[in-house]
Amino acid sequence: MRRIAVSAARRVPVRLAPLAAAVLAAVAAGATPALAQQAGGFTVERSIDLQQTFSDNGRLSEHDRESEAITRVSPGIHVSGRNGRVQGTLDYQLDLVQYARESGRSTTYNRLSADGAAELVPQHVFLDASASISQQSISAFGKQSSGTGIEDSNSTEVASVGISPSAKARLAGIFDVSALANWNTTRAKDSSVGDRSDWDTKVQIGATHGIFGWNVAGTRATNGYSGGDDYITENIGLALSMALTPRLQLFARHGEERSDVLGTGTQSSSTNGWGFSWQPSVRTQISAQSDNHFYGDSYSVSLSHRFRRSMLTYTGSRGVSGQDAEALGPLRAKYIRTYASCMATVNDASSCLMLTRLLLGFDPLASLGFLNSAPSLQRSQALALVVTGIRNTFTVAASSSESTRLGEQQYEGGDLAIVPRVRQYGLTMGLTHKLSRQMSLGVTGSAIKTLDEDTQPGNEQRRVELSLSNEFGPRTSGTLALRHVRFDSDTNPYRESALVGSLNYRF
Repeated sequence: MRRIAVSAARRVPVRLAPLAAAVLAAVAAGATPALAQQAGGFTVERSIDLQQTFSDNGRLSEHDRESEAITRVSPGIHVSGRNGRVQGTLDYQLDLVQYARESGRSTTYNRLSADGAAELVPQHVFLDASASISQQSISAFGKQSSGTGIEDSNSTEVASVGISPSAKARLAGIFDVSALANWNTTRAKDSSVGDRSDWDTKVQIGATHGIFGWNVAGTRATNGYSGGDDYITENIGLALSMALTPRLQLFARHGEERSDVLGTGTQSSSTNGWGFSWQPSVRTQISAQSDNHFYGDSYSVSLSHRFRRSMLTYTGSRGVSGQDAEALGPLRAKYIRTYASCMATVNDASSCLMLTRLLLGFDPLASLGFLNSAPSLQRSQALALVVTGIRNTFTVAASSSESTRLGEQQYEGGDLAIVPRVRQYGLTMGLTHKLSRQMSLGVTGSAIKTLDEDTQPGNEQRRVELSLSNEFGPRTSGTLALRHVRFDSDTNPYRESALVGSLNYRF
């Protein structure tokens, strides 16, 4: 199942709580028998995690340093499986955080990731749903605290809900007809910047004749930001495809498009595009597509290759934020295929989770990104490599993102209201060595950099951690870690070192 990247958050914003509750009810509907009697194909695992952190800079401040002891108690539950035509997964963890010196900072966090699918009418009507709560940086130029677990004023809670109904049928045994709707809403706590709702619809009809195929599709995407206008993009087009071999497919398309995302009224233009999907071997997959629009070119590239004991992936894309969002169902299937392919090669769950998220654009490095108040032009790249041996596992992930003002858009808040673009780069490397079947030693290092833009100075965070992990039993594990974080900034620099011990019990 698709796992949505989730980090700590306090509570679901009130405006989104009813929506989240409805989606979670749909996701968990098939899990009721499992919760009661472990039946119906669902599995339930409960856990409790105890963590103690001793930090030499609990305020993450260069001039107001103060040591702090932070205790965290985290009960959690994981439900996953299938019951009839309903399948889903739900991860929930409650973090109770207590500060020893500054007890007024003590707080409660929630971590939530939920995803579900139902086949309402066999082979014809489907419903996908998801919900998540996470923490996100407000500004790329502000203080970054990724990897410390210590709250700062530059992060806020973000909650998201997505629902995607779809239907498909075959007419006269020749024509394939489908309709899909994809609704997503996102809300940021204590801020209207970042609040948005997207509604995408697509209807298409097509057929395949031997190695040739065609389809006619109409799409409409509506992106609404809090305090701003709704931006609408409509497209109708014809696509022609050709399967040169069972593993190589080519396509070309032409269409007419209307949109007002430039902020200068509705723009109309013709669009042309091309693409291919190639699987030269069972270990290699390559796909690419490109289209020209009134705002410039958009593209996406994806490559993955499995070696005997390693896997390499690369993705790159350029386009308008919120446009061409992939529906939950196809995204879930792609996630499952990628994760299964990685596990078949390297058989390391944590490394494959990172690699799959990176490939599909799920939170490759948690601190990249910021809250925005209008559509922007986004360009991103991600490269990941996982190599495994008998005792060693090596991972490296690099990513970059660039957000640029789009046309004459008026940004009411966020970084793009101050500067014309935001550029960020991230690199994470890790090495794990198994000392025994139960014990392993690991070292990880990461760097996240935001470049200078006009009057806004950039910043850079570097983090290194050494950890010793041990499995005390089939359901109990513990970790002892040393970390050091250095954040270079003209406005909010800090240095922090900490000793972290944790114990996890699953039941």
